[in-house]
Amino acid sequence: MGRINIAADEKLVKELEQEAKKKGYTMYAVTNLAIQAMVEALREGNAETLLSLIEYYKIVKDLELIPVTTWYLENLIRIAYEHDSNRVTEICESAGIQLASYLKTKVTGLNDIINIYDKIRTILPVKDVFLKQDEDGIVIRITGSGFGLESTTCASVIFRKILEEYGFRVNQVSATPGGIIVYKIALLSAKEP
Repeated sequence: MGRINIAADEKLVKELEQEAKKKGYTMYAVTNLAIQAMVEALREGNAETLLSLIEYYKIVKDLELIPVTTWYLENLIRIAYEHDSNRVTEICESAGIQLASYLKTKVTGLNDIINIYDKIRTILPVKDVFLKQDEDGIVIRITGSGFGLESTTCASVIFRKILEEYGFRVNQVSATPGGIIVYKIALLSAKEP
């Protein structure tokens, strides 16, 4: 098999050499793995997909997430709501607080959260996050957070808790089947937290 020279940023190459050496890889092996991963990322989406997957992997590892199908979650949440909707709402609130606690270790505000979302959006079920500010406050629309009303409601509670943990006052939440959630958030005065 032939070899070829590839141009790359000198600083990145030095970082790659250091990390490869720490893990016991040769530069030949690690560059081939990197190129193979990039070829697959380009086939599946775009070059940023690979970086999104790495960021997502860090989050999955930190939060000890377990991948399950949307179908499974939808049905589990629906059955749980039928059994005890108040308890499910409490669990969703706790999940929101847990996620907010994690996010606070990484980011300081809503713009930073949106930046994290932008990094991993291509691999999340959430399809779109739209923000609009007007004289009454901020409107946030999240699309793709579930299919059924129960799962969308749970997602709306989780996201609401995240917003509240960051000090936002949520005035109104609207969750509809199909995964569309709309939040109306009050603008805080300089005296408010």
